[in-house]
Amino acid sequence: MKWTKKELTNLIDVSFEEELSFDLHDFRKLERLRDLRHVIVKGTGHYDCSSQRFEVDLDLAGEMIVPCAVTLEDVTVPFETSSHEVFSFLNTEDEDVHECRKDFLELYPVVFQLILAEVPLKVVKEGAVYPKGDGWEVMTEEEYRNRTKDEIDPRLAKLKEFKFEEN
Repeated sequence: MKWTKKELTNLIDVSFEEELSFDLHDFRKLERLRDLRHVIVKGTGHYDCSSQRFEVDLDLAGEMIVPCAVTLEDVTVPFETSSHEVFSFLNTEDEDVHECRKDFLELYPVVFQLILAEVPLKVVKEGAVYPKGDGWEVMTEEEYRNRTKDEIDPRLAKLKEFKFEEN
C-alpha cells in the first residue's frame, strides 16, 4: 500500500484489498496491544492532479490481541473501523491532511494509527479468576455491592442504639 506520485497520476482511481502482517517490533512499546491478526484493509481512492491530493476511504477489520486487565493473559478482540483520509503532496497546515514525503504515499502508518484508536482501554477475559491472598481479594463491583448492602457504616452504628421518645 505504497504509491508514488507518478503512479497515482497514471491510475487516478485506485481500488485495493490487502491482508496486512505486522512485525512484533511495532508492538514493543505498546502496553495495551500485543499483536494483530487477520487484518484486512479495503479501500477506494481518487487522486486529484490539480490539488495534488489523494482521498481514500478505508475499511479495516481484523483481530487484536490485548492483555486481560486481571490476569494479563492474551485476549482476542475483533475490531472493525472505517475512515476517510486525505493525503497531500504539497505542504499544508491542515491537521486533517497527511503530508506525503519525497513523492511517496504510504498507507501503513495511517492504518496502524487507526487500529491503535480502536484498542479498548480495559478487557477482562471471560471466566477470569480474580486473584486472592491472605486477607485480601479482588472482586467485581457487583460482588462488592452484594457483600456490603446489609452492612452498616461503623460511623453510624451507635445511632442504632438510640431510642426515640414517643409523645
